[in-house]
Amino acid sequence: MTKDVSVSCTCGKVKGVIHGLSAASSNHVQCPCKGCQSYAHYLGRAADMLDEAGYSNIFQIDPVTFEIKEGLEHLACVRMTPKGPLRWYTDCCKTPLGNTLPKGGVPFLGVLPICTGYKGTDQAVVEMVGPVRAVANEKRPQTLAEKLKVWGMLAHLMRLLLWWRIRGGKSWKPFFDKDTLRPIRKPITISKAESKALAEKVV
Repeated sequence: MTKDVSVSCTCGKVKGVIHGLSAASSNHVQCPCKGCQSYAHYLGRAADMLDEAGYSNIFQIDPVTFEIKEGLEHLACVRMTPKGPLRWYTDCCKTPLGNTLPKGGVPFLGVLPICTGYKGTDQAVVEMVGPVRAVANEKRPQTLAEKLKVWGMLAHLMRLLLWWRIRGGKSWKPFFDKDTLRPIRKPITISKAESKALAEKVV
């Protein structure tokens, strides 16, 4: 069953909607990587974005379903590493929205649940996009069962990416210019000193 889910930053200046969200149309994963943890601390939103073990919950969707209706001028993005993804957030209250590839074209958006009003660990997130399919970028050795879950998750994601591309072609909404496929905001680059300070907070 699909439903439209409201999106808002904490202060309410940025508002939007995710159209047709469901477990079948998304890919719910957890990630404990240094980049995700550093990003949460960079925004000062670690309590909203990470669990006690430092894992973040993300659900990956077709970006064409993510519509920003108000507050587009408050969008900002940052790269925690020179080759990392673009991490989009609101500059008004530091609410994370989603992660994309550095350039448009591939239909992929990893949404941080807090912009839907829920922490990643909330049961409401599971009700929206289904249970966590697997842990990506796991730091510790995984069992065979855990590895099988990762492979199953990746297969599900590949099917979604193929369908999204067939359905919509090259993706650009809502974070990229339609003609150049470049991000509509210049990514902020983290300095080495700031990166080191953030890394010290990673668990």
